[in-house]
Amino acid sequence: MKNKITALLSTSLLIIGLSGCVVGNQVGHSGNDVYSTFGNIDVKDGQRAGDLENNSGNITVGRNAKVRSVELTNGNIEIGDFSEAYSLSTVNGNIEAGKNAVITRSIKVVNGNINIEQGVSVGANLIASNGDVTLAKKSMIKGDIIFEDTFFSSIADETPILTIVEGAIVEGKIHLHRKVNVVLPNSMSPDKVVRHFKGEK
Repeated sequence: MKNKITALLSTSLLIIGLSGCVVGNQVGHSGNDVYSTFGNIDVKDGQRAGDLENNSGNITVGRNAKVRSVELTNGNIEIGDFSEAYSLSTVNGNIEAGKNAVITRSIKVVNGNINIEQGVSVGANLIASNGDVTLAKKSMIKGDIIFEDTFFSSIADETPILTIVEGAIVEGKIHLHRKVNVVLPNSMSPDKVVRHFKGEK
């Protein structure tokens, strides 16, 4: 069923992307904003870029790089070790934040996984819907973890898994608006999990 969701999203976003005006791979540098419709966006190690926005393609930020908001409709986002970004968001794809990366505000994925490596700091909420979330040791979420109930989560036949390893910190609550399999470390109280649904939703 998840493949059907991906196909549905991809088809819809392909149509949306036809209205874009920038096609092909782009490179972010010198603090400039970068926009693309079909193609990847890359920011090399140690470079600085502004807002990164893509419709269909991946966005990759190298090590020790600094960017502002990263927004993607259909594709994966990868932030390298020790890099900084204001926020990360993709509709259909995965997000991976490398070791000791700093995300000033939020991370959001509708249909895809979120992988937070060791030492990553997220300054606001981490928002997911239809995908797994993993927090490594010494990572920190300064806001809440929120699993939203969307159309795509309602038709999926796989239950997401939230895995928080020992040594990770979630300063806020874990708000579940849909069924999620939650794996908490022994040091984290089950009271941190707030379920906003009834039954086997």
